[in-house]
Amino acid sequence: MQITKFKGDEIMNIEEIKIRVEGLNLVGWAYWPDKELSRKAPLLIFCHGIPRGNPPSGENEQNKEEDGGYPALAERCIAEGLPCFHFNFRGTGESEGNFDLPGWGRDLIAVLDYWEKRNLYNHFFLWGFSAGAAVSSYVASFDLRVKGVALAACPAEFNSLFTLQDLDNILSRFRGVGVIRDSSFPLDPLAWLKGIYSVNPINYVGRIAPRPLLIAHGAGDELIPYEHVLKLYEQAGDPKQLMIIPGAAHQLRKSREAVSGCLEWFKQLQDY
Repeated sequence: MQITKFKGDEIMNIEEIKIRVEGLNLVGWAYWPDKELSRKAPLLIFCHGIPRGNPPSGENEQNKEEDGGYPALAERCIAEGLPCFHFNFRGTGESEGNFDLPGWGRDLIAVLDYWEKRNLYNHFFLWGFSAGAAVSSYVASFDLRVKGVALAACPAEFNSLFTLQDLDNILSRFRGVGVIRDSSFPLDPLAWLKGIYSVNPINYVGRIAPRPLLIAHGAGDELIPYEHVLKLYEQAGDPKQLMIIPGAAHQLRKSREAVSGCLEWFKQLQDY
């Protein structure tokens, strides 16, 4: 389904897209300023974090927030001339399935494949947030279709954030949020937790070079300790840039300074 939205004198086309991966339907929305799509311009893909909302809407609930959620961020991108795509990872929003971080990596690869097979885009920018930033670092480390990555509020590792001792509480919390929807999932909780650890960005961020990397972090982040961003920046190769936003909390999508800084960085990459 495609709709045309008028905002002032600008025309923005929005297309709802479903992508099939591992028997699951992922739901996403593509935004571009006109009907002319070009492989020349990289497609900017948003990779959201783990939702905080209540079931069953998950990430889709963010679309209803006062700040406008990812649709509002997409409009900002279009105003800056950046075609973009945001989607719900498995277990979130309108997409099917249960939260599984390695599965999120496979979801993102399926998204890249979809656009390339559609013969519209064959190179991409990734803008990841929190756990979505972790997945972005992982996929970018080996998929050369990714030409630039911005990691916002990205953890360096999950071992200290999701501990084995707290596994029951983690599963209970994710069921409450609505990202684990099936009572029988995961069949092996320990293997599921180890899967999360396997996507530790500290193991992958160094492999993104020589493609450009931006690491953005809020000085007031209440979830990811400041030490994480310093470890990531130290491990990353050049070219790299570190952006610390004074007072900003974990959800950098809600920080005007963070969004403006990242958008300016992506615009500079268009001619990279």
